[in-house]
Amino acid sequence: MNPTDRRLVREITLVIVLKLILITALWWAFIRDAKVAVDPGAMAAQVVAPASTKQHSTSGESHGQ
Repeated sequence: MNPTDRRLVREITLVIVLKLILITALWWAFIRDAKVAVDPGAMAAQVVAPASTKQHSTSGESHGQ
C-alpha cells in the first residue's frame, strides 16, 4: 500500500469516527428521553379493524374523487 492510499484510509476512518460521534451526541441530546405512549386497547382496535375502515391516505385528501 503506498503512502497516498494509507492517507486516504486514515482520512476516511477519521471522518466515519467523527460522524458516529456526532450522531451519538445528537441522539443523546435530543432523542434519548423521547418516549411514545401506546394504549394497548387502541392498538388492538387498529390491528383488528376491517380493511375497508382503515384510512390509507396520510395527506387527509380523498383520492380518486
